[in-house]
Amino acid sequence: MSDRAIVAHHQASLTAYVRSLVESSPVAADIVQETWARAIPSLRSGKVENPRAFLYRVARNLVNDGARDRKKWSPWLGSAERATTIPDDTPDPERHALAQDRLRIVLELVEDLPPRCREIFSLRKLDGLDQNEIAAKLGITRGAVEKQLRHALLVLAARMGEIEAAL
Repeated sequence: MSDRAIVAHHQASLTAYVRSLVESSPVAADIVQETWARAIPSLRSGKVENPRAFLYRVARNLVNDGARDRKKWSPWLGSAERATTIPDDTPDPERHALAQDRLRIVLELVEDLPPRCREIFSLRKLDGLDQNEIAAKLGITRGAVEKQLRHALLVLAARMGEIEAAL
């Protein structure tokens, strides 16, 4: 019997059986598909005496494996009930405005850095390049890149400290 004939003969009953074991149609469809993927090689060999019972056993094992996995991971996965108790960490309008102001200040301070220092700082912090990539791009040593980054961070930290102290 061909694969297509085997599937056509057992598909409806297998799907109904799996659907009776799980809560969701998409999960049932996945289990049925995985059942076929695992069962077809054995069914092709002709060594399976009762294909229907074999398919049901493979499907039942997959359902049990899924339940075991859900139980194993359930302490780390949120439930719908717990989702409503998770605090919303979206900043309120005041915190958002303060963050925007702080970002504007930092960007203005970056603009005040010496040109080479500003370029290296921007490549690292804004473009995400690492020190080796910056050195290669600018034709300088990694040490020179690190020196400029240190200088930029020290200047920015000092200026931000002055601004924070004034507020």
